[in-house]
Amino acid sequence: MTCYDKEREFVRDKSHEPISFKFKLIHEAFANMINNQLRESDMTFSQMMVMLILWERRDQRVTQKDISEALHIKHPTTIGLLKRLEEKEMVKIVVDPDNRKYRNIAITDKGEAFIEKNKERRHKMNAVLTDGMSEQDVEKLRTLLDHVIDNMASMNTGDDNS
Repeated sequence: MTCYDKEREFVRDKSHEPISFKFKLIHEAFANMINNQLRESDMTFSQMMVMLILWERRDQRVTQKDISEALHIKHPTTIGLLKRLEEKEMVKIVVDPDNRKYRNIAITDKGEAFIEKNKERRHKMNAVLTDGMSEQDVEKLRTLLDHVIDNMASMNTGDDNS
């Protein structure tokens, strides 16, 4: 891959660059691509992830804490995401009748319609990301990425066994 830095042109040394840099490149490219696609719906990637969690758990009680934990984000970030989604009428926030300190979050009909509309986009995105890979390659990629995620989680909790 040829890269440009102001007036200079250089080639990435893919075999020697840090793995963390590869993750950075993947994250930035993916975030830009998905946010550009979602812009037409006035949504962000983070908002879409909240919507997916609510859609997947639509038959369950979901709290703000559940969303924070599922997305590995802090409570204030979750509150901001939910506030914007509620303004867009994608979610409904209701005080839990059994415990008034909890807020239950539910996807609305408008939110479900958004998820349904974007299913095809998610399938195409996965196809682009795994183009040229066999089913075994994709399964191995999933396993390796989950392993990296678990390693990162153990680093953050101090369980790195070092």
